[in-house]
Amino acid sequence: QAIASMAKKRKQEPEPEEEEEAVSSEEEQQQQEDSDDENISTEEEDEVAEPAIIPAPVIRSSITSDGRYHNKQRLLLLSSRGITARYRHLLEDLRTLIPHSKKESKLDVGKNYSNGSAGGGYGAAVNEIAEVRGCHTALFLECRKRGQDGYLWLGRTSHANSAYKEDDSGNISKKQLMIAGGPSIKFHITNIHTMDELKLTGNCMKGSRPVLSFDKAFDTLDHLKIVKHLMVDVFGTPRGHPKSKPFVDRVMGFYYADGKIWVRNYQIMEEAASTAKEAHAQKKLTGQTQATSLIEIGPRFVLNPIRIFRGSFGGQTLWQNDEFVNPNAIRALEKKKKGEEYVRRKGAERQRKRRKEAIVVPEDPLAHVF
Repeated sequence: QAIASMAKKRKQEPEPEEEEEAVSSEEEQQQQEDSDDENISTEEEDEVAEPAIIPAPVIRSSITSDGRYHNKQRLLLLSSRGITARYRHLLEDLRTLIPHSKKESKLDVGKNYSNGSAGGGYGAAVNEIAEVRGCHTALFLECRKRGQDGYLWLGRTSHANSAYKEDDSGNISKKQLMIAGGPSIKFHITNIHTMDELKLTGNCMKGSRPVLSFDKAFDTLDHLKIVKHLMVDVFGTPRGHPKSKPFVDRVMGFYYADGKIWVRNYQIMEEAASTAKEAHAQKKLTGQTQATSLIEIGPRFVLNPIRIFRGSFGGQTLWQNDEFVNPNAIRALEKKKKGEEYVRRKGAERQRKRRKEAIVVPEDPLAHVF
């Protein structure tokens, strides 16, 4: 019996190996079928695949308008007394370009406006007027030396930097409190050309909102970042302003070169092609059937930043331009050069006179013989 049981065990031992071989053969067949299916699918994809057309990205506005007028900031636009006609025409052009500005008469600081407040002089007077008129920013054009030197002030007034007042219940109300203003920047304005003077062909709708274009330097230099924020507050028309038009047809460019800010104003001109051939060529070149170009409107001027103050028209100095030279010093050097030329000319005249006196012809003893 023991021998018979051992023989049975020996016969039963190879059976699991046969089962494992059968299972492995089935797995290999399944893998081969899967690989064949993948090859067939890739061949079909290669036959059917075509160059995919990527749709153009849809640019959506990050600001949803509810049709209300929220950004109610106003600009106070005024000048000092004694400005020339060129500066006066520049202010008129700026008034037409900035619909959210408030006009004010020429400022005469004959009285003492300091009274211990920050800024003093023109600064205290401008802050007082801005508080009465409810203006958040101010553009003040100051002239000195009988209109020879023009200085442009841009700054946020004390009415702009306000805090929200809490009610008795602890809720925050929208009533604004008057606190210290700032910052403010002082520029030396040169190379002024008004709209009437340039006689350019560009034109735009009165009260239209501009597209503000800044040079890349305004995002890298620290002091130009402050300038950019103030330029946006001053020249950027608030959305939904009653005097503005819901239309964008001009671009204001601010470019930084040679340490100065060059301001230009352009009209956005879109011209449709007259023929189908021109439209096809234009679309092939730019992707649009209409040709977009810029035409200068004016005015144009150059701003040389002098100093940035922490307060409104005064206070702590945040940045100072070390390369700025006062126009008085330049005129003094020019006068000194002219004076030196005059001294050299007079010295040459005196030397010539002495040389003539030194040249004496000796008397001829035979002159009276004949």
